[in-house]
Amino acid sequence: MTEKNSASAGFDLSAVDTADESVMEVVVNGSPVDWRWTFAGPGHPKTIEQSNRLAKERLRKEKLQEQAVVNGKKWKAEEETVEQALERNVSLVVDRLLGWSPVKMNGQDYPFSIENARAVLMDRRKGQLLIQALEFLGEEQSFTQRSEKS
Repeated sequence: MTEKNSASAGFDLSAVDTADESVMEVVVNGSPVDWRWTFAGPGHPKTIEQSNRLAKERLRKEKLQEQAVVNGKKWKAEEETVEQALERNVSLVVDRLLGWSPVKMNGQDYPFSIENARAVLMDRRKGQLLIQALEFLGEEQSFTQRSEKS
C-alpha cells in the first residue's frame, strides 16, 4: 500500500456534505446590517421538495415539446410576463427561506412569515434583497461546511 492510499483511507466522506442550513447576512448599500436570513441547504427537505417540483415541471414541458415534434406540430413556448418572472424568482427564494432575525418596517415589528417574505421580495423598491438572496442560493460556498477549528 502506498503512502497516498493509506492517507486517503483516513478521509471521512461526510466532509463533502453541505450544510442543512446557512445564514445570509443582509447587505444594504454595500454594508452589512443586523438582519440575517436562514436558508435551507441542498439536502434539506424543503430544498429537495423544491428540486423535485422544478424537475417535474421541466419534465412535463419536455414531454409536451416531444409530443409536438412527434405529432408534426410546431412547438410554441409559453411567454412569461415580467410579473410571472418576478413571482417565479420570489418563489425560488421563499421556498428555501426558513426564517429571519427580528426586523422592523416603518417602526413596527415585522416578523418572519412566508406571506411577509413574499411581500418584501415582491416589492420592487426592495429588489436588492431578491437579488442578494438569489445570488446567495446560487453560490456553492454558501452551504459549504466549515471545518472545525482544532
